[in-house]
Amino acid sequence: MKRFRLLPLLLAAAMLLGCTPGVSTGGAVRIAAPAAEAVRGMKKDGSSTGERETLAEGYREALSAFCVRTAREGLGTAGQENALISPVSLYFAVAALAGAAEGETRAELLRALGMEQALLESETAKLRTNMNIEDAMGKLAVAGSLWLADAFAGALDTEAAEALADAYGMEIWRADLADTAAAEALADWVQEHTNGLLGDAAAFELDPETALTLLNAVYYKDEWINRFNAEKTEAAVFHNADGSETTCDFLNATYGVHGFSRYENGALGCTISSLQLKHGAMTFILPDVGCTPEDILADEAALAAIASGNCESGVGEVVWQIPKFDYAADTDLAPALRAMGVTAAFDPELADFTALLSAEAGLPLWVSGVRQQARISVNEDGVEAAGYTQINFAGSPMPDGRADMILDRPFLYYISAEGGMLFAGIVNRM
Repeated sequence: MKRFRLLPLLLAAAMLLGCTPGVSTGGAVRIAAPAAEAVRGMKKDGSSTGERETLAEGYREALSAFCVRTAREGLGTAGQENALISPVSLYFAVAALAGAAEGETRAELLRALGMEQALLESETAKLRTNMNIEDAMGKLAVAGSLWLADAFAGALDTEAAEALADAYGMEIWRADLADTAAAEALADWVQEHTNGLLGDAAAFELDPETALTLLNAVYYKDEWINRFNAEKTEAAVFHNADGSETTCDFLNATYGVHGFSRYENGALGCTISSLQLKHGAMTFILPDVGCTPEDILADEAALAAIASGNCESGVGEVVWQIPKFDYAADTDLAPALRAMGVTAAFDPELADFTALLSAEAGLPLWVSGVRQQARISVNEDGVEAAGYTQINFAGSPMPDGRADMILDRPFLYYISAEGGMLFAGIVNRM
């Protein structure tokens, strides 16, 4: 494959994509961005301002299966703490990861996604379009970015990076990823695309061996179709998983005709019901006394049946008491992906991301981490939630010149940490 110089090619790509190159923040420079997509919305008369894309047969089922599996694996290790992940954000990130992979690494990722590569690209683009909604009642937005490390610029195939970013609707940024300024730039990007709910710079400090970072962010804000009456909000007791009790505010409502369903599998049982939002729905799963959320997650068939609606349905009075809550979670999703059969991508000896490397690179590139932060708030008006997925690629920088550090004569040295010089010295004799 022909080797290209990074900056000139991506500047050309930026012009073709209709973005302004050279946008900078915190030492990072945006060198390409996808063209703006049409935003759908709802008018007051109930009509839509844009068209929804029709997803191919089988794609929605594969997406649902991936999300259910992600929820099971990602939430199943929470123990007695609150947990929160965004399966859709991980889906978008892993889809792009598959686009960057070759050989068995790609095959494993595609099996986890349940999709062929050609169909994955076209249908994921449609899904991204469908998740671009904003009107007076709420917002749903998905964004992606690919951050290239200065130290690895000569090793990366920039034509491939451009094609990947274009196929999956991602911006391309260039930065010294080992510098604290880059961490601030990454945090700024996340803050922008999560409406400020997430984006702590301390969470983005990267290892010097990080060659590139892939980000996906999902933001969602929506109103209940039937808002809860704030005058009916009352304090009540929540019984915590560890046996303790907490008094907090609960939303209250009673619906005389409302749908609900039951799932039972031996000793495992739960009641399920949903509340409609203007652009979606929030489904609550209440385990029976003696059953826990972890029991449901551990049953492979349970969550799949609940998510697909394959439960015993009923219609009747439903009394709602929902605690108002606002919390955030930080989750390592590498174990979840490994449990879903993705192993080669994490192995420096087996990972095959040569699609992103120039022919002369001759260095390994592998996934060094997959983490996700998310936050959610539920109150009388509705729901606001955001999450981002970060996939880091590690490698060894290409040699560029040579330096001989043969310390056989007097030399200076210093030790630094947290931006300060801790010690400085000189060795004149041994």
